[in-house]
Amino acid sequence: MGLTSMSKPKQAVDSELQKELQYQNWKKLTSEARKEQLARKHSFMVLSIEGQAKKGKSGLGLDIRTEKEIEEGHIIRFLDFDDGAEATWKTCWDSDENIFVYCPNHYNSDGTENYSLTMQNALNFIRETEEMITDEDTNVRAIVVDGMDKWNDCVTNKLRYERVKGDRKKMQEPIPPTAYGARNIDHNELFISVLKLNCDKVFITHLKPTFNDHMNPTPTGFVPSWNKDVPDKMLQMVSIRDESVGNNIKYVARLKASKTNPGMIGKTWTIFESKGNEATWNGIPEIQTREI
Repeated sequence: MGLTSMSKPKQAVDSELQKELQYQNWKKLTSEARKEQLARKHSFMVLSIEGQAKKGKSGLGLDIRTEKEIEEGHIIRFLDFDDGAEATWKTCWDSDENIFVYCPNHYNSDGTENYSLTMQNALNFIRETEEMITDEDTNVRAIVVDGMDKWNDCVTNKLRYERVKGDRKKMQEPIPPTAYGARNIDHNELFISVLKLNCDKVFITHLKPTFNDHMNPTPTGFVPSWNKDVPDKMLQMVSIRDESVGNNIKYVARLKASKTNPGMIGKTWTIFESKGNEATWNGIPEIQTREI
């Protein structure tokens, strides 16, 4: 030990030792992550899908695997806050055992939602997904979070409920702007937990109307309904619009943003069309092959 080290107080030496141990641990973890990054043949998608209700959003999330991946038993983990994907899974995918649709929403005996248990259920599902990803015998292709708007509503209501100490009659009382930080912490605990998973990530949300002012109830447009922290984290963004005319149903998806293939931005796909008794699902093949 040098004279400089000997002259330092024990607390300072302990602090330097702790920093050195943290640094060596960081080097080890970073090295392992770098090897994994170089070995991976592709970057994982972080895809958002936005659109109005019943326009094929969940269908795109369920249709993320290639035919080969389906044959090989690759898994989709589907966290369904919107509680509507099970019908599509049963009807269109014949209850494929490699698609796990799970609704985390927990309700008390009186029919009210238990926001804390809903949150814990969702976090448990994500933790289980992480365990499956680390299992070499399991191939998880993607996790889909359907209902990012509902998740934001859940953590907002959790904040309201906790502020009024469980008195639901007072839950409509205004929330001070400074209190929303607690809501965002809950929201991002789940959001970031999903982002950290080593698989493709898909986040689905509805659209909400915009208005010129509160005195004019006529919508002037529609925007995605989600927490403000979500869009900045997306690598690819798809929007769906309804181009139906009369009884001819047509849903069209458009790639509105992509960090991985900017040359494809603006491309459109007719994902679903129905004329008379004939209905055709086309989906987006470039999502399956990660070309977007």
